[in-house]
Amino acid sequence: MGKGLKLKAQDHDDLTIISAYLQDAVTVVGDFDFNPKSRIFAMMVNRYQWEEGQKPGDCDTGKCCHRVRTGCHFENVVRVSAQNIPQKNKTHILELLAIEAGTLENNNIAIDLIFAGDGMVRLEAELIEASMQDVGEPYPAKCHPKHEVLESLND
Repeated sequence: MGKGLKLKAQDHDDLTIISAYLQDAVTVVGDFDFNPKSRIFAMMVNRYQWEEGQKPGDCDTGKCCHRVRTGCHFENVVRVSAQNIPQKNKTHILELLAIEAGTLENNNIAIDLIFAGDGMVRLEAELIEASMQDVGEPYPAKCHPKHEVLESLND
């Protein structure tokens, strides 16, 4: 299966790459941790291995897709807030759709972890300093996450 993936992000472009690798990762609320003293937000996810290049139906032909346990952390975080996430339900399952970043009025960076079902965790950080690293062995997964594609309305 090869060596696990390890990436760092120090700007918006880097974060976009991490976001792509983490698309469709699944996690539970209990796998989030924010330590205000060290200013680190960490989470564990089960990452779909998009880099395998599998297609829908491959599991039917014996070419199974995989997930891998992956640790992510964000440094220099001064505040964490959540929207539409049941924070007291530690077993609530979340599916990560994207990570987006923007500049706030106070010049801090808003790093938004966007989840299916309109859930979001916002990390307010002084700068972008993030990393992700696969920490386990890949395991077979239900094949290829599927997304509805919305047709654009062109006049």
